[in-house]
Parts: sequence; C-alpha cells; structure tokens
Amino acid sequence: MRLTRLSTSWVLANTFILSSVLVSAQAPSSIQVFMPNGDRPSREMRLTLSRDDGRVEIVFTDSKGKFQLTGDLNRDREYDITIESDNRTFETTSARLRLLRAGVSYLPIFLRPYKPKGVTTTGVIDVSMLDLEVPKEAQGKYEEAMTAIKNGRATEAVSRLKEAIAIYPRYVRALTDLGVLYLKLNMLDESATSLRQAVKLNNKYHVSRLNLAIVLNHQGKFSEALEVITPLFKENPKLPGLRMALADAHIGANQLPGAKEVLREALVAKTFDGAEEVEAHYKLGLILSREEKYQEAIVELERAVDKDPKAANAHLLLGGALLQLKKYPEAEQALQRAYALGQQSVGNAQLMLGQIYTAQQKYELALTAFEQYLKDMPSATNAAQVRSGIEMIKKQMDKEKSP
Repeated sequence: MRLTRLSTSWVLANTFILSSVLVSAQAPSSIQVFMPNGDRPSREMRLTLSRDDGRVEIVFTDSKGKFQLTGDLNRDREYDITIESDNRTFETTSARLRLLRAGVSYLPIFLRPYKPKGVTTTGVIDVSMLDLEVPKEAQGKYEEAMTAIKNGRATEAVSRLKEAIAIYPRYVRALTDLGVLYLKLNMLDESATSLRQAVKLNNKYHVSRLNLAIVLNHQGKFSEALEVITPLFKENPKLPGLRMALADAHIGANQLPGAKEVLREALVAKTFDGAEEVEAHYKLGLILSREEKYQEAIVELERAVDKDPKAANAHLLLGGALLQLKKYPEAEQALQRAYALGQQSVGNAQLMLGQIYTAQQKYELALTAFEQYLKDMPSATNAAQVRSGIEMIKKQMDKEKSP
C-alpha cells in the first residue's frame, strides 16, 4: 500500500553517497544538492522522498540546495530520493539514503547534466517529458501547489492543482500529484478519479498506474487492483513499491499463492530493503498463518522481529502462531512484547494472553488480560463473549476459594 511518485529514470550515475558517520545524535541528517558543474544551486530544489514504509514526502531544499531531515523524517529508515529535471540544465536524478540508529547521514547529490531528449524507451516515459507542452500558467499553479504542500497547506494545494488542470486538462503530473494528495487526505474516491484520468491520458507514465493500484487496494477493490498492476509488473518489474502493492492485491483477493510467490522471489533477489523487507517477512507470516502453516509462519515472523525488534504487529502475529502450536511460554513472551510496543493498537495481544493463562489455569492473570482487552477494545465484536468468559473465570476462582 504504497504511494510512489518516482521518475522511471532510476539511475545512480554521477551520484556520490557517503557512508553514515556517527556524530552527535542531536544533529539532523542532511542532503546537499550540487549542480552538474559542481556549484550549489541558486534556488530551492524540489525533492521527492519515497520512504521505505510506503509514504511519499514532497520537500524543498533551502536556496543553496541543502535539506535537513528533522523530526519524523530523521527516524531509522531508507529513502529513495528523486529530483526531477528542469528540462534546461539537469536530468532527473535519483539516489538512496539510509539512516542508521544513533547516527547522522550526509548525502551529496550531483545532478546529471541535461541532454535533449530523443526517442523515449518503449513503454516508459520520464516525468520531465510530460511537462514540455504544459502552458507556463499551468506550471505556475503547479509550483504554487508544491509550495503549499511544503508549508502544510493541503487544502490550498488541492485548489492550485485543480486550477492547473483546468488550464491544461492533459496535465498528467498534476493529476497524479492530486491523486497522491487526495489519498493522504483519505479521499479515496477523489484520488481514484484523478489517477484514472492520468492513466487514461498517458498509461506509459507507470507511476500513475502504480498509485491507482495502491488506491484500489485501499478501497478494497483488490481484483481491479490486480488488473491494473499485473501488466505493469510485466512491463516494469523494478518500479519501486510495485512488488509490495502487487502482494497486497493478491492477499486482498485471497490469491495467497500469488502473494507468496511475489514476496519470496523479491526476498531471494534482495529487492526489498530496510522496513520493506520486514514488511515482506511479516506478510509471508500472515499468509502462512492463514494457511495454518504455523511453523513456517513462525520462521518468517522471527525474521521480521529479528530485523526490527520494535515491529509490534510482527510480535503479535508471532505470538498467535506460537499459541496455535501450544508453545505457551514463547507465545506469552511474544505477546507481552507486542503489547509493550503497541499498547491499545495491538489490543488483541491481551485477548491471546488471556487464552494462554486460561489454558494454564492462571485465572487471575487471565482475568486481568481479558479486562484489559475490553478496556482497549470496548467495541470489539466478541466483547459479549469475552465478558461471559470473565464471569466464568470469576465463578471458577470463587469455587477454588470455597472450603
């Protein structure tokens, strides 16, 4: 379920990446953009940061090409960074940045010199080619929208993008970005409409098709998502975010063998990096649990928590698989860890802990777990059943206390 807006010119030529250097944790990591001649830019540069957790951020450097990753952006993760061509001085340039725990990274990006376009690669189009016929007035509205996004003014950004599209209805980039923005605002129908229009205008811009499939996954229209993404996978299998979106569509459509194949092939080929690899192991564990192959599921889920000990959902699912095999001590440990990390967001951990304690006749612990579950999830569909179970436990405890 990823939002990806990347140039299909996915190259790292003339891009220099320095290893992370451990310094004071208080200093933020940073990106410095350099022009093809080695000079610093004389204006702000627009960066597309595609995070390994699926989110996409549009940010801007300062007037000298520097951008610092602060706050949520400075957490442990990887970014695919794209700077799109200005069609005058530099080509679309991409790079990757990995942030490490307790470390600070510095990434210089040297933009590739601009070369006039000839014939584009069959089936693929660079986003910079989409703007050649866009009127300056529409481009101006688009840039105003990007500035609004930069400053957190989403409503204004939507209005400016609509104005750009009204001026030039074939503005594929604006339609795609509008679809991305609508998804961030959880306006799924509007997002799908905008992205469908972008795809209809130019289906060679693969990013629009990928984003449409992602929105369809969010809408629960998994069969339709597969219709969009399956041919895209054949045309451009290396498109970032594509394999995970394809796996999500297979899982949602209950086509579990297809999902397993996509995830396992990607893991063997080391297509996934960072948090995406953790997610792949987690989803394989989820599929195997659905198939009641709990021992195989445990292997994948242990890999997930080994790579990311803070992945609460992976600990939760691991505990559930261990519970099914009646490995109570290990299940208890995994579920306690899941709840410590996720609290109310993984309230089901308390439900399963209650089941473990009940099976072991540890009634006081079971009572505490079930009551916490109802406190965390008062609207749960099984709430009445859990309350009934609590009453039975209380009666059993009273019975044991009786002489």
